[in-house]
Amino acid sequence: MVVLVNRAKVATATAGTGAITLGAAVTGFRTFADAGVVDGAVVRYVIEDGPANFEIGTGTYTASGTTLSRVVSESSNTDAAIPLSGTAVVYVAATAADFLPLAENVTLDDTDLAVAVATNMQDFANKTDGALLRARGTGFTSTYAASVTVGGTTFAQPAVKGEIASDLGYFPIDYAGATGVTVATGATSVYVYIDSASNLQQQTTEPTRQDWSRKMFTMRISVNTVTGNILGFEYLANPIGHYANSTRDFYEFVLAAGLSLRKGQDVTGRTDNLGFNVGVGSGFEYGGTGDIHNPNIKSFDAVSNAEYDLLERVDIAAQNQTNLVKFWDNAGTITPLGSGTFVGHRLYRFSNGQFAIQYGQGNYANIVLAKAGAPIEEYVLNTRLEKATFFGWWFIGQTATVTSGAPTLTAFKKYTIGIT
Repeated sequence: MVVLVNRAKVATATAGTGAITLGAAVTGFRTFADAGVVDGAVVRYVIEDGPANFEIGTGTYTASGTTLSRVVSESSNTDAAIPLSGTAVVYVAATAADFLPLAENVTLDDTDLAVAVATNMQDFANKTDGALLRARGTGFTSTYAASVTVGGTTFAQPAVKGEIASDLGYFPIDYAGATGVTVATGATSVYVYIDSASNLQQQTTEPTRQDWSRKMFTMRISVNTVTGNILGFEYLANPIGHYANSTRDFYEFVLAAGLSLRKGQDVTGRTDNLGFNVGVGSGFEYGGTGDIHNPNIKSFDAVSNAEYDLLERVDIAAQNQTNLVKFWDNAGTITPLGSGTFVGHRLYRFSNGQFAIQYGQGNYANIVLAKAGAPIEEYVLNTRLEKATFFGWWFIGQTATVTSGAPTLTAFKKYTIGIT
């Protein structure tokens, strides 16, 4: 594309048909450099030499020596370079080639356009709305319900539609869905996404801010790195036009602070064993539930005698547990509770509903000391729980037989902001 500048007109002493050496500005005008033409720029020029000789073309401006090459497009010399006399003037100008032709002279390729019949207002509105998605960002336009095989190695990703609009371009997404997909191994978190070619992919590194706009993430799967088995999953789908990376960043900071993003889901003990119940409620997760109309809130039914995965600092100790354990994490060594002592285990929940408990890392003489000490332990958290919702502490004594009706032996302490 040629460079156009204002009021650049100079004399030239060049003779012949070769490159032009640009001279001083004509009175009332500016030199090419003063008008803003830079070295190497291609300009549209016009040469006038006497009343009848003219030449129009493009030329490359060279600051050193102040010269202009000549590629002729039209001239009074049968469209060839005119022989200059040494007294010509040359200036930058816009010509007919620099303006778009009238619309009736344009052939329009509508292959990738949303074209609507002018007499059908509903069709026009629908297609205009679809075209606007290109400017609304990366995300989903369809609802889906993903599933994983907890304790197994496969997951199902249903069909999804959406858009990717990133720095790499615009891509309409239409993924057909798949079942029995083997989860990747080698990391505690596997991020599942649809790429710009509508293919299902997995990555074991945490997505960057660029990844969130260049890929359509559907879920994060938590994996036991020792066995390769799936522990649970959470949705990561963000609906189009509703969210930006800044909102996701804020959510990540809140989650990293350990704040409990839940409503209801009250935890209570049992009178028949060392298990626990969890009431009906909901939780907040960025990107939501696979439902583009309810993107943040995950609803949960009540759970009786909840099953949980038992975690140590690094590894998973056991799965499908129900009774609270009478052991504590003694600087990395799992140790039975001593006579009459207490521990405060930490209770978490993934957004797919799966519970997890990590061993308490302190041993206390009574439940009062345990309630005071557990929240201020220099706790080493298993990285699998970094994105799970923290519920609070389950305190249990060495002689406990039930989790309800024996307040001096067991108790649940709900986590709230500012708890001491």
